Amino acid sequence: MSAMPWSDATGSLDLTALTKGYASGALTPTRVINAIYDRIAARGEDHVWIHLVSREKALAAARELEARGYDERPLWGIPFSVKDCNDIVGLPTTNALKEGAYVATSSGQALDRIFDAGALLIGKTNMDQFGIGLVGMRSPYGACSSVFDDRFISGGSSSGSGVSVAAGLCSFSIANDAAGSGRVPAGFNNIVGIKPTPGLVSNACVSGGGCVKTIETLSVFSLTVEDGMKVLDLIAGYDPSYPFSKPEADAVPLTPVAPPPHFRFGVPAGAALRFFGDAEAERLFNEAIARLIAMGGEKVEIDFTPFEETQRILYEGPWISERALSLDSVLATYGEAIHPVTRQILSRSGNFSARDTFAAIHRIAELKRDTRAVWQDIAVMMVPTTPTIYTKDEIAANPIQLNSNLGIYTNFVNLMGLCGIAVPNGFRKDGLPLGVTFLAPGFEEARAAGIAAAFHKATGLTLAKFANPYPHAEEPALPEDYREIAVVGAHLSGMPLNGEVKERGGIFRRTAVTTRDYRLFALMGTVPPKPGLIRVANDGVSVAVEVWALPLSGFGDFIGRIPAPLGVGKLSLADGSTVTGFLCEAAATTGQPDISDWGGWRNYMAGGASERSFGVAR
Repeated sequence: MSAMPWSDATGSLDLTALTKGYASGALTPTRVINAIYDRIAARGEDHVWIHLVSREKALAAARELEARGYDERPLWGIPFSVKDCNDIVGLPTTNALKEGAYVATSSGQALDRIFDAGALLIGKTNMDQFGIGLVGMRSPYGACSSVFDDRFISGGSSSGSGVSVAAGLCSFSIANDAAGSGRVPAGFNNIVGIKPTPGLVSNACVSGGGCVKTIETLSVFSLTVEDGMKVLDLIAGYDPSYPFSKPEADAVPLTPVAPPPHFRFGVPAGAALRFFGDAEAERLFNEAIARLIAMGGEKVEIDFTPFEETQRILYEGPWISERALSLDSVLATYGEAIHPVTRQILSRSGNFSARDTFAAIHRIAELKRDTRAVWQDIAVMMVPTTPTIYTKDEIAANPIQLNSNLGIYTNFVNLMGLCGIAVPNGFRKDGLPLGVTFLAPGFEEARAAGIAAAFHKATGLTLAKFANPYPHAEEPALPEDYREIAVVGAHLSGMPLNGEVKERGGIFRRTAVTTRDYRLFALMGTVPPKPGLIRVANDGVSVAVEVWALPLSGFGDFIGRIPAPLGVGKLSLADGSTVTGFLCEAAATTGQPDISDWGGWRNYMAGGASERSFGVAR
């Protein structure tokens, strides 16, 4: 899938597209800003913004950048938004309570770094009041919608932030996440949500109203994992002025690490994997598991009980009382102005004693202890970002229970000190998107991001609500005398013939999947067992491959040893690239088992294939 010419109406705002456009002169910040404000006008009253920077002020900031010239700062000319509970000097902060608005006098370390990097602010976005909710409907400024269907919720509490990215109104948004607010809107809008480890990013910009300082973190919405991690790398780090900032934050690596050829991933076991009757959500998650296996993953079913218990503690236990530190006085002052559902939730904050709080702290410590062995066995845990999606009418009829349902895979993450990357997974038959989230231990963002990015690319999905393809990532340059080759069967990592690749100086490059133009067959009678890949005109599927690179001397020797009916040709990959790879003579597949539905050779072999399947005597 190749890049498309940039369009004012639908052009992608991903960092790769904008940075390349600025560097070449094909784009200017003023053109991008004008395009964004035209898009905002075309959307009408979508309830995204609490404070929208005027077009005139945004253009003035863009012209100032242009006057100085492109200077290669990491966010030069990049448009962004900020959730309204975060302070920006000179702008009002409301926490979605109009009556409580005040003008901020500081922005905090994280946002200061974004402005210093050359970014252009579009506005402050709508949210569930005080950040309480995962639905995006508890705001006097109106309810945002999923960009794919106005009847459905956008997710929250960072509702406007998620929609501003998905609707093509900014490149990224700074939001917040205590229980899933930086992940749920990503799932409902086909975008990425980066939720860092608590303490990695300073929360100094976060308004006191409703902040859960012990577990809350800034989060980033973006179009790609790479974009989100670039922003995170910029804003992360120790802030000596903020008491919950962690000194080790300065040393955390944040460049995504490509997944190894083989890795283990966890999924909730048994009845813990719940979708509340949403068969399409269940189908999509099963497809996600198959996709991850095709990428080289090995599924490990894990006991989800400790994670479930932790997520219940967040809102059924005394953590709601932490909000009372800042919100009791707000309740007393603005009582009737507060959203009725929010008021109902906050009314419970005084129901817990110090004894209850310490009991919860001790129990969470025990649950964290009980899950340490899980993280030693897997690289990441993959969970549905949400079990389903609801209409606005459904949430209005049952606001607390359905909100609780949406948090079963998110509420435990910050309490356990984990990091998470939410990415798109696919669409239900009714056109609504759902996502998955990759979780890892604290400060392991680079590992989770590498797997999440590879997974997102493997979906073949376009970005947000537009037809813009995932930008092709620049891979490390190979020496001039190396050539890439895609292997599909016994030469895969961990398979019997992989040594033939390594012995000739092979370097692993990446996992990938082909375009949906291929069929895969098991060639009976071969030793060791091998597959045959052919290209077809109809009824094709995507097949998992690994791309390796060989020096020319080894490349020639390797190809020369390939036995008939196998050979080499050009394979088309889902990321838009073409690479030399293994193919089979079509005639040789006649009468052979068609194993295409397994999605790849590793899946098929793990699914119970044996040498007897190939007519080979033991």
